Amino acid sequence: MSNNTSTRFSRPGRPETDTRLPYWLLVALLCLMAIGFFGRLAPLADLDGRLFWQYMSEDGYLMQTVARNMAIGLGMSTAEGTIATNGVQPLATYLFAGLHWLSGGDKTQGIVLVTVMSAFVALAGAWLLAKVGGQVFRDLPHGRALAWTTAALWFTAPLITRHSMNGLETGLYQAAILLVMNFYLERFCGGTQSSGRARIWLGALLGLAFLSRNDAVFFIAALLLVHLLVPVVREGETLRRRLVDGLVAGTVSIVVASPWLVNNYLGFGSVVPISGTAQSFGAAVGRNLPWLPAHFFENMWLWFPIPAVLERQPLVQVVCVLAIAAVFLGYWFMLGRHTVSRRRHFLTGLLFSGALATYYGLFFGANWFLPRYLSAASPFLWLFVTGGAYALFTHLAGRASWQPLAVRVVVGVFVLTALGWSANDYRKGTHHMHRQVVEWTQDNVAPDIWVAAPQTGTLGYFHDRTINLDGKVNPIALRRLIEDGHSLNYVLESPAQYIVDWVGMAKWVTYKHLNPRFGEVFRVRVEDHEHNLAVLERISGAR
Repeated sequence: MSNNTSTRFSRPGRPETDTRLPYWLLVALLCLMAIGFFGRLAPLADLDGRLFWQYMSEDGYLMQTVARNMAIGLGMSTAEGTIATNGVQPLATYLFAGLHWLSGGDKTQGIVLVTVMSAFVALAGAWLLAKVGGQVFRDLPHGRALAWTTAALWFTAPLITRHSMNGLETGLYQAAILLVMNFYLERFCGGTQSSGRARIWLGALLGLAFLSRNDAVFFIAALLLVHLLVPVVREGETLRRRLVDGLVAGTVSIVVASPWLVNNYLGFGSVVPISGTAQSFGAAVGRNLPWLPAHFFENMWLWFPIPAVLERQPLVQVVCVLAIAAVFLGYWFMLGRHTVSRRRHFLTGLLFSGALATYYGLFFGANWFLPRYLSAASPFLWLFVTGGAYALFTHLAGRASWQPLAVRVVVGVFVLTALGWSANDYRKGTHHMHRQVVEWTQDNVAPDIWVAAPQTGTLGYFHDRTINLDGKVNPIALRRLIEDGHSLNYVLESPAQYIVDWVGMAKWVTYKHLNPRFGEVFRVRVEDHEHNLAVLERISGAR
């Protein structure tokens, strides 16, 4: 690319080596970051009607329930401390537990602190993405501007905003992956040999990434494999040295992760948290493949969501696959293959994305979790999109005088779009798919009465005596679900006086083929299709 073409992004008269951002771009990026940051803090504007509902997810409340129980001395548990669990991701749970401890167990103040911390973790993730982008695009004439633009757009994207504020580990996990990549690109892709200390630090960071979320094992495997197979041309660089790098870092990562793995195995019979087992229970091989192209596309092209009704349409699937392939191929041939940092970064992201897509597409259930699970790859995928767009744009623009105006228009459109998405999130911020379940229980069930439900994340946070039935945080329910194929027997044996969940649960009393006694013990008290609410009540004296 010519100097005349590349300098179109800079102020007139400045050499292309000037790393300062153009004033207009700096203002635009600050606007984007402000929209993303204060939009995340919007729930704090209304502690009664918005705090609990705008961003916190059902599974987020599962983690918050466990974290709060830890903070008030009940251990890693649910159901008022009566059911031990490992159905969470450890690092985020311990951090959240610290926040609930600071709040003294107050449920409102606990979520306030979780909201604030989540916003700052997301901000740290954006900064780390800019650092990673700065190294990947270092040799480009406007690499720094491209890196910060990429980070600001990623931070403010509606999908990333919601995932980072869901009360789960998602934002922390993304930041942990970026922390690893930033360290790796600095210490292992430069002009000097890696040291023993750098190997140990890399392993420790990989271990932290695993503790952030266990499927980081795919990221660890991808990074170490790429490190082994992609050499750096420098003195003393050998395959044997890279193998030692990988063995040391991999071993240290296992050591860091081992307390959690041992806890899982000794306490629950498997190194995998029970939440993963529960979500995979009964899943047919390849069940999620029809949803995979759309959700992968959304995590790559972050600003172009696909309506749910179109996700499985053949034409949409084909377009998504072609768009994904175009990004991978275009980025690789235009930019990705030209420096060792970009080669290693690209191949790590490619393998990690492929592993996530393969595992969650072929071997997992619960397709509605795909957008969140695939979002771990979004920092890689979005860099590929923006890097490829930059290369294509500068190639096509040449000396055209419209280039500065076009860039400003595109960035301006993103700022306005971000503002629109943030306003839309705020508009819908008092609605939640489980709010009606919580409010009915609070209005009709005393705190000392036991209730049960398959979906107990939100309900369990607000009503302590809540028994989980789908097994995500209840190993007893999971075992009975696997043995019996359903939860009816377990509910009958439990102390639950009510089952409160979505309206489809009202049909449980008709499942005589599963347990003929269930309809004699429980009756339908509420079947509200308009509000998506069902309540089953134990008949007095019936067992």
